[in-house]
Amino acid sequence: MQLGIASEVYLISLPGRPDRRKQMEHLQAYKEINWTIVDALDPSDIAIGDIFERIVSQRSLQPSRGHWNDLGSVFRWPADINAIATSTEYLGASGSDLWTSTNTQDSRHTTSSSISVSPHPNITCATQDHSVPSFKPSLPDWMILTAPKISCWYSHVSAVRKFINRVNTTPEDVAVFLEDDIDVEKDIEMRMRHVWPSLPQGWDMVFLGHCWSNESFYSALPSSRIMSPLYDLPTQSRIHPSYSPRCTHAYALSLSGARRLLQHLRYPPFAYSRALDQAFSWLIESGRLRAFSVVPSVVIQRKVLSSDIFSGSGVGSAWREHLVDGVFGT
Repeated sequence: MQLGIASEVYLISLPGRPDRRKQMEHLQAYKEINWTIVDALDPSDIAIGDIFERIVSQRSLQPSRGHWNDLGSVFRWPADINAIATSTEYLGASGSDLWTSTNTQDSRHTTSSSISVSPHPNITCATQDHSVPSFKPSLPDWMILTAPKISCWYSHVSAVRKFINRVNTTPEDVAVFLEDDIDVEKDIEMRMRHVWPSLPQGWDMVFLGHCWSNESFYSALPSSRIMSPLYDLPTQSRIHPSYSPRCTHAYALSLSGARRLLQHLRYPPFAYSRALDQAFSWLIESGRLRAFSVVPSVVIQRKVLSSDIFSGSGVGSAWREHLVDGVFGT
C-alpha cells in the first residue's frame, strides 16, 4: 500500500521538464514510492489543435443561447454513467477519446512549428454543464481556454485511463494522481491511515491537496481513530466533504470513481470545455461526483519552478500553502 492508501500512484509530468523530474526523483527516493510516470502532452503538440477544432465544432451544434440554459436545457448526461461506473466491463475509446489520433494516444507526439497550435485564440471556458460565455478582452485569464489547459485535461485523462484499464483490477483499488511540482508531508502515510476509515462507502474522489477554496466549509467526518498527541489541533489531518476544490496536483480515485470521472470528462459536450480543476469543481458542486478533501492539505504545490499552465506568470497563481514538515521543507 503506497502513501498509506493506494494500490497505484501516477506522476503526470512533461518530458520537457527535466528540472521538475529531477526534483520528483528525490521525492520518490525519500518516500520510496513506486509510481508510474505518465508523459504529459506538450501544449505545442499538433493534437491540441485537433482538440480545439472539435471544441469549436461541438459548440456550433448547440442551440441558440435562449434555448441553452440550465433550467430548460437540452443538455443531458448519458443515463448509463452510474451503471458503467460500478460495472467491470472494459471501457474502450469513446467520445473525446476519438478526437486525437492513435499516435497521440500512444505518446508518439509531434510538435507544431508554429507559436500557437490553436487558430481560435478567443475560446472561453464554459461554466456549469455547458454555458459558454461570449469572449470579451476584459475576461480574466482563468476564463480563456488555452493550449496548456487542454494539455492538462488530456494528460490527466490518459493517467486515469491507465488506472482503469489495468489487468486484474478489484473494486477496492485506489490510485493517487500527482503532478510534478509538489511537496508532501513526511508522515503522509500515518495521516492517510488516520483519516481513510472515515470515508463512506461509494466515495469517488479525495483531494490530498487543493487551492482557492475553503475545504473545511463542511464539517469534518467523524473519525474512529485518535491522532498522536504530538499533533496539535491545527495540524491534525481531517477529511471533509469537498466544497469547491481547485487545482489538480494531488487527488485519489476509487476504481468506480475513476470510471465515473472518465465518462464525464470524455462526454463530447463537456470534454475540454474549461480548465480541468474547474471541471472537477463543477462535477462535485452539481452532485455528479462524491468527493472529499483532506484538511489541511498533505500535498501542496511548491511553486519554485516556472508554471506549465500560466505561461508568463512565473511560478503560477498567488495561492500559497505550507506543510507541517514537508520532504522539501515547503
